[in-house]
Amino acid sequence: MCCLVVCSAMVQAATAASGQESAPSATIARVRLMPALPDPLVVRDWHRIAREYYEQLLNPATRLDGNPLVRVQSEPPGFEIPAYVGAPYQKEALTCLSAINGAKLVGLDPRHLHGFDYVQAAKGWFDPKYGVFRHHPTERGNPVYHADIYGYWAGIQGLILAAQFPDDRDLEAQARSETSAFLRIAHIMGCPEDPNFDVLGVDFAKGAPGGRPEPMNRFGHAPSVAWPLLVGHRLTGDREMLACARSAIRWHVDHPGRYEISHVMGPLTTARLNAEYDSHFDLGRVLDIWYGTGQPGRTPWLITAGTRLGGMTCDGLDAADLPGSERGFYAFTMGTLQAPAWLVPVARYAPRYARDIGRYALHAASSTRLLQGYGLDWDHQDHKDWKDRWDPHGLLFYEGLMSWDFGDRRIFRPYATGDPVRAGWNGPKVEARDYDAEKRRTFSNESRNVALYMGDHVGFLGGIVDETDVPGILRWDCLATDWYHAPAYPTWLFHNPHPEVKTIHVDFGPGSVDLYDAVTHAVVVKRASGPTPIVLNAGASAVLVAIPAGAEVVRQGSRAVANGIVVDFSM
Repeated sequence: MCCLVVCSAMVQAATAASGQESAPSATIARVRLMPALPDPLVVRDWHRIAREYYEQLLNPATRLDGNPLVRVQSEPPGFEIPAYVGAPYQKEALTCLSAINGAKLVGLDPRHLHGFDYVQAAKGWFDPKYGVFRHHPTERGNPVYHADIYGYWAGIQGLILAAQFPDDRDLEAQARSETSAFLRIAHIMGCPEDPNFDVLGVDFAKGAPGGRPEPMNRFGHAPSVAWPLLVGHRLTGDREMLACARSAIRWHVDHPGRYEISHVMGPLTTARLNAEYDSHFDLGRVLDIWYGTGQPGRTPWLITAGTRLGGMTCDGLDAADLPGSERGFYAFTMGTLQAPAWLVPVARYAPRYARDIGRYALHAASSTRLLQGYGLDWDHQDHKDWKDRWDPHGLLFYEGLMSWDFGDRRIFRPYATGDPVRAGWNGPKVEARDYDAEKRRTFSNESRNVALYMGDHVGFLGGIVDETDVPGILRWDCLATDWYHAPAYPTWLFHNPHPEVKTIHVDFGPGSVDLYDAVTHAVVVKRASGPTPIVLNAGASAVLVAIPAGAEVVRQGSRAVANGIVVDFSM
């Protein structure tokens, strides 16, 4: 009987995989530049690595090269983490709050971790005067809020924190306060009637634009206002928040821009506005912006695609574009780790993009290892000797990966590195002409370019991806980082990058479920229980929703629902 059930499931899955989709897959131009499979295909166990990373990072007893990675204090509760290993301790939200959110995403409980309540301490970043989380607790009461990773991003981290600890009344109240503050920001920017996000941030006291004077901060931050407003509408039902979220995305579509990670929630916000609120924004255009296709002056960052260095595929990295006589890139760890967390959920709202999202996500999961120097020899990273001694399992990350080394001859490609050594932060500045010699003499045994403020985001990758029993076919959780979503059944994205049909075996949890595929718009497996075979055609993707066994799937307009819960937004 067991064999019959399994065989039956295989037949149904194979039928769905080989059937015709009701609508053709949509393509993303830069993803089409990526090969179907990274070469070599090396996907680390990011869930395990992230857990080990945070267990090490958030343990005050840890010592690397004699230095603790975190310092905690009991009264008032607080903690601080250096931006780089061995650098001065700081309380930057970019470093600290991302670590708490990332740890929670991979199943750790930061409320009770090594004898310390990191969640209670994280509330110290909230500014009650202006109702937002700040980049640094010392900024509380400062009316200027920056439109970048040193401003709005702290507010976004605060909202994620509240989503991950929904039983915490303080965080719930702070989340509502934050969405109200972002509504004020939107109004100052002219939403909903006449928006203009070509600014550096906001000055709450003046009710006018303000912010850190870095010109590129003007590019692409409208989504980092739109997403909190969508959250606010979800929490409160405030129609003005919804109107302003739409206004901000409309401005983003009409004024493409991309810099660091302020743009990163653009496709997800757009997809949700389209799917849940009957908006009609051009999601393809927003995805192109996200990948870095657009005016070079307004999209100085991109996702690497069609890039091969040192015999390795280096695609799927979030990188600054380096123009010049020889074009290159400087990829950064933070954006590379964050990006899949915000893009994978798009597949459940717009499954026509599932194939290309799956291809990109595989490349990101493979190439991210290079940011740790994993698999790179001494010549292709800054601190090989230090990492061999203090990071033998390859948990820690460099700040970035460049197309070439910082030496004046650009011999070694690619090259794991960071800014402090060449810029003279936390130690002497090393000039390009002296780079190789000085590395041999001193800094290969240092850790100045090993960046915690970057690597602390590893849980955003590790919390959404697992391997399957077929190399290259990954299981992506579409709900884990779709914070504040409407009621939904467990949903996963699978993509087969191979040139032939593949069968994977997936355990969808206890009990029995039916599997609905939002790509083919059909139930493909009935009463799945235990390890279930799923057949995927060559190059095919599936967005599988685990619905109660025997539940009737009913079409309601352009949607399909089961027991009143949407399982397909694009029938």
